[in-house]
Amino acid sequence: MKHVGAKLAGVLLAAGAVAVTATPAQAAYDDGRCDSGELCMYYHSTEYGASSFRDYYDEDPSHHDDVFLSSGAGKGQVVGNNASSAKCAGTRYNYAIFFNSNFQGQRHNHTCDGVRRNTPGWLQNNNASSYEPY
Repeated sequence: MKHVGAKLAGVLLAAGAVAVTATPAQAAYDDGRCDSGELCMYYHSTEYGASSFRDYYDEDPSHHDDVFLSSGAGKGQVVGNNASSAKCAGTRYNYAIFFNSNFQGQRHNHTCDGVRRNTPGWLQNNNASSYEPY
């Protein structure tokens, strides 16, 4: 019985190691850097220049439990209803930014071309969730 338990523990340990290494893109998520393939939501509009941002990879059903991570104006503030511009780069699909949490309400499809743009007036400081449509 002890042998089976040790063998099971080894299998679980190996499975855990695989799970950790299987998601390298997610490891970059939430690091305060705007990397290729991520949506970066900025505290201010483009007119304010450097401001804090939060990076997202794939989807986030609620921006209300996230804070801006990078240095600049807004660092530590809640992202939900506080972002006025966004940027994403890379070969991934465009991101959808939603007015409400859980991908509800009006949405804006943000182009992933590496250019930081203001969100539409109705969405500025009214963002609540985002995802990358497949």
